[in-house]
Amino acid sequence: MGTLHHVLHTGARPIGLPEFVDAVRATCPRRFTQKGTMRHRRVALAVSGGVDSMALAFLCSSLRKSTAAFEVSDNPVNGFRAMVIDHGLREGSYEEALAVCEALKDMSLSADVMPLNWSKIFDDNTNPRDLPNFESVARKLRYERLGHECAARKLASLFLAHHEDDQYETILMRLLQGHGSRGLRGMKKAHDIPECENIHGAHQSGWVDDQMSYRPFYKPLTRTRKHLHRALQANIHHLMDENDPVHESEIELEDFHTKLHTKSIEPNQIPIEDGGVMVYRPLLEFSKDRLIATCLENNVPWWEDSTNHDPTLTIRNAIRKLYKGYALPKALQKPAILALAKRCEQKHQAQDAEANRLLRQVIIHDFEPNAGTVIVQFPKFESVITKRDSQSPQRRQARLARQREIASIVMRKVLMLVSPEKQAPSVTALENHVWRLFPSIAEPGNAAQTDDPKTFSVYSVLLTPITPDSPHRKSVPASSSKPHMQQLSWHLSRAPYPAHLPIPRVRMTYWSMKGPVPTYTMSTRNEWMLWDGRYWFHAEHQLPHRIIVQPFLLEHSKPFRELLQRSARARLDARLKRYAPGKTRYTLPGLYLEEDVDLNRPMRQITPRGGYPNPIAWEYRDGIGDGRGADRGVGQAGERRDQSMHPKVPDTSKMKLIALPTLDIQIPGLSDWIDYEIRYRKVDRKTLRIAGTWSRGSFGPLTDDAVMRYIESGRARGGRGVDRLRKERTEGRLSRMRVCV
Repeated sequence: MGTLHHVLHTGARPIGLPEFVDAVRATCPRRFTQKGTMRHRRVALAVSGGVDSMALAFLCSSLRKSTAAFEVSDNPVNGFRAMVIDHGLREGSYEEALAVCEALKDMSLSADVMPLNWSKIFDDNTNPRDLPNFESVARKLRYERLGHECAARKLASLFLAHHEDDQYETILMRLLQGHGSRGLRGMKKAHDIPECENIHGAHQSGWVDDQMSYRPFYKPLTRTRKHLHRALQANIHHLMDENDPVHESEIELEDFHTKLHTKSIEPNQIPIEDGGVMVYRPLLEFSKDRLIATCLENNVPWWEDSTNHDPTLTIRNAIRKLYKGYALPKALQKPAILALAKRCEQKHQAQDAEANRLLRQVIIHDFEPNAGTVIVQFPKFESVITKRDSQSPQRRQARLARQREIASIVMRKVLMLVSPEKQAPSVTALENHVWRLFPSIAEPGNAAQTDDPKTFSVYSVLLTPITPDSPHRKSVPASSSKPHMQQLSWHLSRAPYPAHLPIPRVRMTYWSMKGPVPTYTMSTRNEWMLWDGRYWFHAEHQLPHRIIVQPFLLEHSKPFRELLQRSARARLDARLKRYAPGKTRYTLPGLYLEEDVDLNRPMRQITPRGGYPNPIAWEYRDGIGDGRGADRGVGQAGERRDQSMHPKVPDTSKMKLIALPTLDIQIPGLSDWIDYEIRYRKVDRKTLRIAGTWSRGSFGPLTDDAVMRYIESGRARGGRGVDRLRKERTEGRLSRMRVCV
């Protein structure tokens, strides 16, 4: 289609470059607070060809030409890459996308056309426009395609062209859907890319790979590293000072003996992911009229999509026709709705600030990504009843409701450290459970149950109170002799899998096959796969069967132990007892062979059973082939492609457990067959930084040797020395040790 007939908007003025620069800086704050020497990086632009995205493309092009050293988030920008999404829902859409690319190239912007693959969801006979949820399906496919492209090109920032009018429509839609104040804030200016939870490098991942690369995008400054080195040397020299010696009597031989003998049970700490693609909306404060004026002023072409004017296609189109064609009440007009969104945002910020003050009193003890568990001691929520509250029951109920809301926000932050769910739970849903952790704000109907805390499950997280007879009690030292002086601690872990639902399972795409030489060649390395919403995993191997990641099952426990050597069995028992007691161990990821194979035999003698159900069986002829199998593929010269039956649900009775990767336990000789890597998904480091974090066994009274070990660890807050810490301990101002992560 051609460009829209230009209509002069006399009341709107074009967006100036200084305005756009200020908007970008306000929208794209630094993600990683530690400033370093950052490599130049490109920024992705999502372009549809409409007036809003073309105006964004023009402003980005002008910014690049006028300002060479400009930063977006953590990296200086060395260019922009436009991604033109073609939905393919109308005739001529692909040709139009090509024309958009040509217009972008005239602005000195690189551009690619990216058609959406509807066949992934529907067959060829289904018209996507007939779907009742067409808008949400199109959004999912669009973001998945953008996420894959950004991850492949190592782009960490994606600019979208949503503007003020889009924000107005979004809030109206949420009003109709009954959202609360948190939903009525509208679209965020910056957030993680949605709909890409299973794409490594796009959703909250990629940081570890970047730090392991030869030229990372994020690298601390040299002077920062030197400062840390000097601080460490100063601590060591202070400890070795003759004026403050460490006497032999201060060394606890029992602690030394315990550490010496428990060191071997410590598994290798698995990396925790971070990073990913961030979505930014720098035009959210500008109206559409100003974007049109910007394109008119600078002779920027744009294209109109006829589907945007069909009120029967999406709810947004219907709302757009409603407010443009009819006079709405003043309370539903754009100024009033946008003012409502700002008030909701201010309320949300105030609640978060109050929740962070409460979070500072939370003590996080032993966060273990290897097992996906954490021990948390929640503070006592002191319910202050003023004179006015005592005289007005309604006022007191309102205050308690607000306190329950703040406590629910804290509870949600802590739950997300171990929860496998993709989205955080709503605050309203948690208010029905928060009284279990904060008994002082319980409703009268629940007050009687607070004296006897029980294990409960919420949002796929199992919360177990740590009592004297609890299996987790050994991880927490004895509390005060006065129970009221210390709040109860809770052990948080992944909830057991429901029996009526299938267990989470990830099956590797590739397997190894024999080539011309009677040995197995290394399979293709799988892309990173997210298992149970908690662990990223990928592998390459020389095994004739596929690798499956699923929970550690009780039925495989005994055969797995029999395959281990004596020392490995001892380590397995010790690590399970310490990190995954009780039913928690059956939520750990296990590495399985799809069918049992004796790996102790020579490689050339290992052959899968006849008729092994490969979805695609490759038969080599004349010694030609790459020695790899896959679920999908194209046959090469010298290969014959045969289809065979393949069970959609593997038979667990035929599987063989070969490793518990998070506990660093595997059968002997497995490293000769497989090379795998596992990582924990991203956690909110701000939660760990704000909350108090205790090292193992630091709940007891603080002694001189404990102070010495604390300083030696280099974690003393604010650079406090030994003498100052001892003085504070003597004066009673330092009763517990809090170590911030």
